[in-house]
Amino acid sequence: MGKNDTADAPKISLRPVGSLFSDAWKLYKARWRMLVEIVLLPTLVVALGYVLLIVGASIGHWLMVLGGPILFIGYIIFIFSILPIIYSIHNATGVDASYAATIKWFCAFVWVVILEMLALLGGSVLLIIPGIWLGVALTFAVYVFVIEHRRGIDALRQSKDYVKGYWWAVLGRVILLSALFVVISVIIEIIVLILAGDTARVLAMLVMTLFFVPYSMIYHYLIFQNLRERKPELAEAQPAPEKKGTGFIKTAAIVGLIFAVLAVCVLIVAIDSGTFLRLRRTDSFHSSPAYGVHYPLP
Repeated sequence: MGKNDTADAPKISLRPVGSLFSDAWKLYKARWRMLVEIVLLPTLVVALGYVLLIVGASIGHWLMVLGGPILFIGYIIFIFSILPIIYSIHNATGVDASYAATIKWFCAFVWVVILEMLALLGGSVLLIIPGIWLGVALTFAVYVFVIEHRRGIDALRQSKDYVKGYWWAVLGRVILLSALFVVISVIIEIIVLILAGDTARVLAMLVMTLFFVPYSMIYHYLIFQNLRERKPELAEAQPAPEKKGTGFIKTAAIVGLIFAVLAVCVLIVAIDSGTFLRLRRTDSFHSSPAYGVHYPLP
């Protein structure tokens, strides 16, 4: 992996990190209203689910029951909002136009996400390192999906081909952004927890999300566009789902699928075994002499 990347490394490097952060901030300042509006609804739904879970833990279980499904729905909407965000960044469109243009891609997007998750899971099962390599190589699969209209395994392959030769450069830039966000988030959370409490922590998370998500998407978009500039032959190539270069991705996805199915089966067996053991203990307790003396059955 590392040897191939080094051997194929082009002479022209990616843009400097300082320029990347600066240009991302300029674009964010120019587009923040539209991008925040796109991410606002799913963020509010997620925050509502968290608040119901927190409050429900204190005053009533029915709120927790309600908060769980709301949180799940919020995350589904949140994941889908990635599409209109990328579309808006690339085409400078408004909220309604971005959602209208991308809603029809939902099913195809779900398929790309499933393939990527299975490939990452399979890569992680294969001694961790392939999972890390794939995690970086497939970073731009959704950007390829939205901007180049590639579908399924072809979106994943195209992302891998863009990153090839720039793997370490992309990894460094992604880690740097993630580390910066983690530090800022930890500082804000500590301050909020000291001055307020859990509910205020959810509100702080809401504000951080409204800033971090659009900025992060812009940051990755600029890296993706930089890669496209470095490899115009890939950007101009026609979609080719059966093109060479998908073998390892397919293998990892199959391994991930097998592992996921086995994990679900083990979980089902474990739940059934636990239920069976509890029933056996209950039956033994009801049939014991002590039970009959002290707590006679009706």
